[in-house]
Amino acid sequence: MHIPPALRRWSVRLVLAVVVATVIGYLPAQVLRRDPRTVKLREQIDALDAEARALAVGNAALRREIRGLATDIGAVEERARADLGMAYPDEVVFRVAGPAGGEP
Repeated sequence: MHIPPALRRWSVRLVLAVVVATVIGYLPAQVLRRDPRTVKLREQIDALDAEARALAVGNAALRREIRGLATDIGAVEERARADLGMAYPDEVVFRVAGPAGGEP
């Protein structure tokens, strides 16, 4: 079977183009994996992902606290007593100092 020279030439060019595209796409990825800058950036991304997860957990806790303060009068009273030092008019409040360096 005879293959025309033009078809053979374009077939070889196509195969070479596929090989070159594969090499261009594969080699930089292999080189970048060993690059210290890439490793450092990957570590930074991992650290930022961990920080984002921690912040998401904190945000969820704050949302629960907001929901509780919006719906529960007892939570509002407890918060006013603890944070603002508020008391009812007929109450007497005694503050006891804790150990040195601790919270009062």
